[in-house]
Amino acid sequence: MIKKMKIVAILSVIAALLAGCGSKGTSGKAAPAEKQLVMWLVGSEAQALTINEIAASFYKRTNVKVMCEAISWGEAHSKYLTSIAGGVAPDIGTMGLTWGAEFGNFGAMVNLNDVYPEDIKKIKANVFGGMWDSIEYRGEVFGIPFDMTEYVLYYRNDIIAAPPATWDELTTILGELDKKGEGMIFDWGSLSWIGFSPFLWQAGGDFYDRGYARSAIDSPEAAKAMKFFAELYTKYKVPKTKIPLEQGMRTGDFPIAISGNWKIDGLRLSAPEIAGKWSIALLPKGPSGRRTAFIGGRMVGVFSQSKLKEEAWEFIKFLFEPSTQEKLYKGALLMQDTYLPPNIKAWDNLDMDTTFKLVLIEQARDAKGPPPVPNWDSSAKFIDEAIQKVVLQGADPKKELEKARARMEELLKR
Repeated sequence: MIKKMKIVAILSVIAALLAGCGSKGTSGKAAPAEKQLVMWLVGSEAQALTINEIAASFYKRTNVKVMCEAISWGEAHSKYLTSIAGGVAPDIGTMGLTWGAEFGNFGAMVNLNDVYPEDIKKIKANVFGGMWDSIEYRGEVFGIPFDMTEYVLYYRNDIIAAPPATWDELTTILGELDKKGEGMIFDWGSLSWIGFSPFLWQAGGDFYDRGYARSAIDSPEAAKAMKFFAELYTKYKVPKTKIPLEQGMRTGDFPIAISGNWKIDGLRLSAPEIAGKWSIALLPKGPSGRRTAFIGGRMVGVFSQSKLKEEAWEFIKFLFEPSTQEKLYKGALLMQDTYLPPNIKAWDNLDMDTTFKLVLIEQARDAKGPPPVPNWDSSAKFIDEAIQKVVLQGADPKKELEKARARMEELLKR
C-alpha cells in the first residue's frame, strides 16, 4: 500500500512539472492556449487532407489552427444530430445544402445573415443564384455554399450532329436513335426527384410556392413535366436500370446522356479512345423557355455550440476566397472528386477546358437546387414514390402528384 502511495505521489509531481513547463513562457507567465477549430467534412479523407494543408496559410494569417476530419455521407446526418444532442458538435461543418435549414430550425447553427449581414451580402453577390436559393430560408442563412455540382447534357458529336435545344428536338433525336438500337441514359438521378427536377422547372413548375407556405407539386406544369419525364422511359426507352455514362458513351449504345459535371473527367479517364468524339451542352429548353438544370453540392456553416464562432466564420470566409477555391478545386481534381467552385470569381483562373468552362458557367446561371425547407429530405421521398408509380405502374401523373402534395404539406406544418 505504501509503495502504491509513493508511485502516485511521484506521478503527481511529474505531472505538475510537465504542466508547468508547458504553460509558462520565459517570463514565467502562463502562455495563452492556442486556438484550434474542429471542422467536419462530409466527403473523402483526401478532401479533408487538402483542407488541412490549405489551413496552414490561415494559421499563418490568424494563429488559429484548423483540424478537418472527414465523415461519410452515409453517417453524416445522424452523426451531426448525435453531436448536437450531446453538446459535442464541431465548430464548423460541411453538409447537404438543405441540412442547414433543418439544423438551424432547432437552434443548432448560427444564423449568419443575422450576425454578419454585410459579409453575407457580399458573398451572395458572388454565388450562382440557384445555388444560393437552396441555402436561404425566409431570410435565414445557416451556411454558405462550400462547393457545387451541376447537371449537363453529354453527347457523342460523331453520332449526333447537334445537341437538342428543346424537348421536341430531344424526342426527335431519341426517335431516330431508337431505329438504330441506341438511346439516352440518366446516369445520375434516374427515377428520382433529382432527375425529374430539371423537367419540372423547365415546364414552369416548382416543388413549393415562393414563400414555402405550401407545396406546388400538383400544378398543371408539374403534371406536364411528369408526363414528359415518364414518356422518356416508357416511350423513348430510357433504361430504368442504371447504366454508367462511361460505358454507354464508349460503346455508342447511349450517345446522349444527362449526368453530373464530374463525368467530364470520368469520361476522359475511362474512355480515352473516344477523345474528341464527345462534348457537353446545356439541357434542352422546356415549355417555359428555360433550360434549368439541377445544381447540388455542399454548404458550410458554424455550429451554435462553438466557443470560437468568430474564428470559425473567418475560416469559412477564407475558404470562399477565389484563390482558396481554386486550390480546393485542384485538390479535388487530383483525387477524381470533381466539385466546382460556387464563387463565380474563382472561375476566372480555373484550370479547365475553355469550351467546357463556358457551358458549365452558362448552365450554372440557369440552375436550381433542392428547396431549403427544414423537412425536405423527408418530403423528397414522396416525389420519388410518385415518379416510380407513374413510370413503373402507369399511374396517373396528376393524381400521384396530388398525393405527394398532401403528404409534403403535412411535413410543412411540423
